[in-house]
Amino acid sequence: MEATGIKQELYFVGLKVARDTERAVLSAVAAGLENIKQITQAASPTTASTGKQVDISV
Repeated sequence: MEATGIKQELYFVGLKVARDTERAVLSAVAAGLENIKQITQAASPTTASTGKQVDISV
């Protein structure tokens, strides 16, 4: 294989690694946001009948 072909192959391997890394990062961010949502919901006072958050501001 000539040098140009090797460079092109390395370029495509690099693109694949970058795409896979981007997917992993986006997945981790989505999971983190879901965790924050669940923690916020668990920590917020709600009414038993409606499940809606109660305004406890004074």
